[in-house]
Amino acid sequence: MTLLFLFILYALALSAALASAGFRSRTAQPDGTPVQSLSRVLVVGATGGTGRQLVSQALELGLAVTALVRDPEKAESVSRRNVQPLIGELSKPAAYAAAAEAADAIV
Repeated sequence: MTLLFLFILYALALSAALASAGFRSRTAQPDGTPVQSLSRVLVVGATGGTGRQLVSQALELGLAVTALVRDPEKAESVSRRNVQPLIGELSKPAAYAAAAEAADAIV
């Protein structure tokens, strides 16, 4: 319990120090042009508990999702509008290389 309290205290102190130093998330480039928004995301492990949550949140944000799935039988569980299932292993990059190249983010 003490360790958790110390971690939270550290996180708050670090956040305050970074904010006072001017480190904030950017909504624009230094020249004033907006940061490119995401439109396509690759979710690795999309059929697991965390993966399902990530797919749902990405869809709520209006993103197109490519779901990397190991088990072909589970691929149907992620098949929805704006979700493209991709069957492959993370240890075999050739299976998902094209999807990774096309993605704006990989989670």
